[in-house]
Amino acid sequence: MMRNLFLTCLLIVVFTPIFANQNTLSLSSQIKEVTVYRQGAQVEREGSITLPSGITSIVFTNLPRTINQQSIQLSGFGDFTILSVNYQLNYLKSQEKTKEVQMLEDSLTYWQYKKTDLENKLDIYNAEHEILLANKSIGGQQNGLNVDALKAAMKYFHTELSRIKENELKITKDIKFANEQIQRIQNQLNSKRAEKNEPTSEVVAQVQAAKAGKAIFNLKYLTFNAGWIPEYDLRAIDITQPVEMSYKAKVFQSSGEDWNNIKLTVSTGNPQLNNEKPQINPWYLSFFTPKYSLSRSRPQAEAKTNQSMEVYSYDKEMNVAYDVSFETFENQTNVSFMIDIPYSIPSDGQKYSVQVNSFTLNADYTYFTVPKIDETAYLLAKITGWEGYNLLPGQANIFFEGAFVGTSTINPAVSGDTLDLSLGRDESVVVTRTKIKDLESRSFLGLNKKETYGWEIKIKNTKRSDIAIIVEDLFPVSTHEDIEVEHVEKSGAKVNTTNGKLTWDFKIKALESKTLQIKFAVKYPKDKKVNL
Repeated sequence: MMRNLFLTCLLIVVFTPIFANQNTLSLSSQIKEVTVYRQGAQVEREGSITLPSGITSIVFTNLPRTINQQSIQLSGFGDFTILSVNYQLNYLKSQEKTKEVQMLEDSLTYWQYKKTDLENKLDIYNAEHEILLANKSIGGQQNGLNVDALKAAMKYFHTELSRIKENELKITKDIKFANEQIQRIQNQLNSKRAEKNEPTSEVVAQVQAAKAGKAIFNLKYLTFNAGWIPEYDLRAIDITQPVEMSYKAKVFQSSGEDWNNIKLTVSTGNPQLNNEKPQINPWYLSFFTPKYSLSRSRPQAEAKTNQSMEVYSYDKEMNVAYDVSFETFENQTNVSFMIDIPYSIPSDGQKYSVQVNSFTLNADYTYFTVPKIDETAYLLAKITGWEGYNLLPGQANIFFEGAFVGTSTINPAVSGDTLDLSLGRDESVVVTRTKIKDLESRSFLGLNKKETYGWEIKIKNTKRSDIAIIVEDLFPVSTHEDIEVEHVEKSGAKVNTTNGKLTWDFKIKALESKTLQIKFAVKYPKDKKVNL
């Protein structure tokens, strides 16, 4: 039978009654689940212990200092009652050594040994060098050597001295490199040790059991030293296939504890937002009297925070298994994605990619070119049916025909019903824009001058499939009544008379070409100049 008790407090102090002959037990819990918000994360720990009968203080040890005290929730499974919950810092015990710190320490030991070994070898060569120089006298003080013996001796000294000097130089270089590695690792290790030298925190719960028995505890708390950033991979095989989208979360955390092989959930919620409903106040009118000063400051709005902590206990079945890769839960304020594959996220602040979801999206492909600016055809994918996937603004990595073509940005807030994505340049659609010399002319009409210009745009589809393409160009637009623009030829383009933009939207069959012409005439006073 489970007894429930609900307690609410301000700040972190929970009233703890004093009981005589009270037992104190330490409980080492393990992280089982983590829900990562856009800013912050809820960590869920689980631990079991055998309770004696009576009142016992259970101390959840080795918790990080980054815990948000107001967010602590404690529940349990067993025949006991949770009486109270306290939060406290333990200045006598620092956090446990992480794998990263252990690896750094191992690397430091290796390079220190390597340096000592090199220094020993250098000492040997130095001693050998001194012995060689000490015995450089040839044939004694009185007796000389013949030429052959002298040559042999000089060759020997040259060979040995060269060998010693070469080895001394190499070892000196290796010692310098070892010192650099030792210094680099030591600096990084000092930084990590400084983080771990911070005190740990503890949650102390007083529980009462009518009889001895096993108890399972579930501890939840928030840390704001975590979060995730949305990112997408978009893959299109060719222009006849739909787009495959991978929705990813770049998860990061520096909470002070590693998340090893845990069940992970990413949520679009933000627990740091103020959840109090707004309150409207009367709008009083009065006469305004301006006040002048050298500087003015705008008062900052006070952000209210909810500092209450709810402590409760209830029956809960632990370790629920999920048989799908991605499970999405949506409420009125956020969406959560439950990931079935266990993940490990170290407490190093680095971003780790987590697969959130994947789906197939219908896409209409069209090419787009503005040859007046760039004689290149860009492939666009107009994606529909994306609204039901709870996408967030983020960077998208674009892959087309098995190759990475660049990055784009997805912003569902401004996309409407169709999400337009650029899949990059496609050299198989050849675009050229050339001036037509035969159409270029100048003539004089009384006080006016008339100039005529023309361009030819050629689109060649070298692909083995039909394509759709949008082409844009410009007619000049007059900004003065004495400047007249005549649209002579537009090859069926739609013309925006406000900005002069020409737009063609058509299809080209495989291995075929299409030619467009632009021709316009400009009349203006002959004593003036126009920027044509």
